[in-house]
Amino acid sequence: MKDNIEIVTMGPEDLPQIQQLYRELLQEDCPISTLQENYQLALEQPGYFPLAAKKENLILGTAVGFICTAPDAPFLVVENVVVREDCRGMGVGGRILEHLDALAVEHGCSYSILVSSGFRKSAHRFYESAGYTDDVRGFRKYYKKINC
Repeated sequence: MKDNIEIVTMGPEDLPQIQQLYRELLQEDCPISTLQENYQLALEQPGYFPLAAKKENLILGTAVGFICTAPDAPFLVVENVVVREDCRGMGVGGRILEHLDALAVEHGCSYSILVSSGFRKSAHRFYESAGYTDDVRGFRKYYKKINC
């Protein structure tokens, strides 16, 4: 399965399939209009990498990387990692994270971070197998309810 997967930059035509994946991640519906609007806004930002793992025209997984620059060094923030439930354990997520790792190195990042909800234990094991450590603690502060 791994050999037939392409990691590509997500395009606007991919958003309906991304919407389906986000239903698995967020456990609620995200309006396509919200995805389209935020996708266009994010494209204007330098260091934005919306990735999709595709086999032919079917999206198997996705993740978004953002390069941030702190005074000491740039770093990569990884968000919205989700792989279709029927494709988990087949190397899809690993390929996406490897691609993000390569982008981080290419852009001189000193590290990458991601935040995952506490209840996603199997995802945590996957992130650890991909080289992430749990020796840090992440926090999230919400300013408004997400429209998805």
